[in-house]
Amino acid sequence: MDMKHLRSFVAVAEELSFVRAAERLHISQPPLSQQIKSLEADIGVQLFARTKRSVALTEAGAILLRESRILLDQMEIAINATVRAAKDDVGVLRLGVATAALFSTAPRLLDYMREAFPHVEVSIRDMQSSDQVVAVTQGLLDIGIVHARPDRMKLNQSPIFSEPLVAVVPEHHWLATTPQFEMRQLFDEPLIGLSREHGPAVFDAIVAACMEAGFSPEFKHTARNPLVIFQMVRLGFGVSIVPRAYASSAFPGVRFRELPGTAGSVRMEAVWSERHASGLTRKIIATLLPRLADAPPLDAAGRSA
Repeated sequence: MDMKHLRSFVAVAEELSFVRAAERLHISQPPLSQQIKSLEADIGVQLFARTKRSVALTEAGAILLRESRILLDQMEIAINATVRAAKDDVGVLRLGVATAALFSTAPRLLDYMREAFPHVEVSIRDMQSSDQVVAVTQGLLDIGIVHARPDRMKLNQSPIFSEPLVAVVPEHHWLATTPQFEMRQLFDEPLIGLSREHGPAVFDAIVAACMEAGFSPEFKHTARNPLVIFQMVRLGFGVSIVPRAYASSAFPGVRFRELPGTAGSVRMEAVWSERHASGLTRKIIATLLPRLADAPPLDAAGRSA
């Protein structure tokens, strides 16, 4: 028994006429009759009660019709899935993201993925940029969204955007409402920073911005998690400087203040390994990364500016 015989059986069962079924299948009646006889012989049961004037399903035939429809539908699903897979439009994308990217690049990328690759499952891992580099190099991640540094080993890189820095202050602090906000106003404030071990690119960008403003930052407190930093700011331990993407977190009890355009920024980029990249990964890179790079920047609320 093969799928061709099942399709012929379903046609006869639905039409209850060998003539109409043959027309539907675009074949002559004798080969169709032979296929049904062959199917009945293979199964060992009679599927149709035939007279000179009518064709009717037997009880066994009715059961086979029900099950054949399910089987043929499943076969069509399997064929379509196979065709999509051959076109690299199905599969799983293992995506690493720096924490800041969860508030900026990642939502935008996921929107693009749903639009262009609706059958691709995205598995996201929140990882430090340095850990992503190792994972991509080892083939454990397909694409990493990282804070840019010059030592990306032997990975392919694509710039996404440069993200401005913002100050984080307690909501009742005088810096929360001062009309003109400048980097140098942070000089006398206790600074809370993201630990360099956790985010070297961000840490170095913040230090460079402070130096450009005329002072060398002394961090009284450090933390690995930005949300811990915001809670420390909220409790009055000091103020902080972070990538602007975090402003969309709407953390209670703190204010995010825009800094002058000369206050520095952190570059975000995508990295991948040509050695480990699948056809699906290459297609996503070619299709979506240019869209990310060309997208308008986000404002402090995480909206397109």
